[in-house]
Amino acid sequence: MKKLNSITLGITLVLSLFSLSNPLDAAQTTRPKISIAILLDSSNSMDGLIDQTRYQLWEIVNSLTKVTKDGVKPELEVALYHYGNDSLPSSEGYLRLLNNFTTDLDLVSENLFAIQTNGGQEYAGWVIRSAMNQLEWSDSNEDFKAIFIAGNEPFNQGSVDWQEAVNLAKDNDVLVNTIYCGGEESDERSLWAMGAEIGLGSHVIINQNQAIAFIESPYDSEITLLNAQLNSTYVPYGAEGEIGATRQATEDANAGVQIVTRGASKVSDYYNNASWDLVDAIAEESVNLEELAPEQLPAPMVNMSIDEQREYIEDRQSERQEIQTKIRELSQQRDEYIDQQRANNSPNDTLDFVMIRTLETQLENQGFIINEE
Repeated sequence: MKKLNSITLGITLVLSLFSLSNPLDAAQTTRPKISIAILLDSSNSMDGLIDQTRYQLWEIVNSLTKVTKDGVKPELEVALYHYGNDSLPSSEGYLRLLNNFTTDLDLVSENLFAIQTNGGQEYAGWVIRSAMNQLEWSDSNEDFKAIFIAGNEPFNQGSVDWQEAVNLAKDNDVLVNTIYCGGEESDERSLWAMGAEIGLGSHVIINQNQAIAFIESPYDSEITLLNAQLNSTYVPYGAEGEIGATRQATEDANAGVQIVTRGASKVSDYYNNASWDLVDAIAEESVNLEELAPEQLPAPMVNMSIDEQREYIEDRQSERQEIQTKIRELSQQRDEYIDQQRANNSPNDTLDFVMIRTLETQLENQGFIINEE
């Protein structure tokens, strides 16, 4: 018995040493997260803010595609609130959670386009507290967690103490970034700045009515065409299949001329539709073809054998990768062309500019790397 125990102890020790010599094994099972909660004032004066967020979402996503941590691409998840709107119940602080943290960027875009501005009371403290209590924040120190709250009314409105709300975020390692939509000399701005200071975040000012400049490039028409071809590689399945495919097409249409920046986002690691697309679902091993009922399959696959289904998915995946490569190359050329056209005349008081600058600084402070191409 003693000899057996010694052997067992020796095996355990060897396995322990092997584990210590391979510290990345455990890390490979999970990706670090970038969790961003966006809290938008949707009162009457904020149409410009909502529009900037709708169309600049993809610029912000694209800016994060160069980010890694310990050599690993992080997972991006976004939550969305709007507040300060008379159409929402006063008993709930005139605010609404539009979506919890999700990797489905099309869903975030859909919810942005669903926002209708309306006059109301802007309770910043209440919406920050709600974001902390309602959202499923990670408890890992390896993840990046931040709130971006934008508005232009006094920061101390409402019955919820804004300082308590901000401290709740800070105590849970969530940065609070405040975006003031107004003049730099406004008396109301001081509390917005104080909110960011207490919340260990950044305070910035934007012109929410700044026109969204779009610069055409020689690559736009081809990117747009390839984006349409890319959509044809998606294979809707299950209860979410038709919903997801329809949402994808709708958000392409909503993007308008910004389809070229959205197209670049759609070929990034952040654009994942495993909840409704069989290609993504099988790639991440969240679905097993053998376990899907015929009614869960798209029409072309219903009468196929398992081998034929696998070949069908592999063909769509191969086609998608080829299109994605072309879009990435063209998007890179487009970025270089746009940079030359803009020179130093790009506005620095729009939502995308301040969020990208803030995120890059804060991510680097938390051990993420911004890889320059």
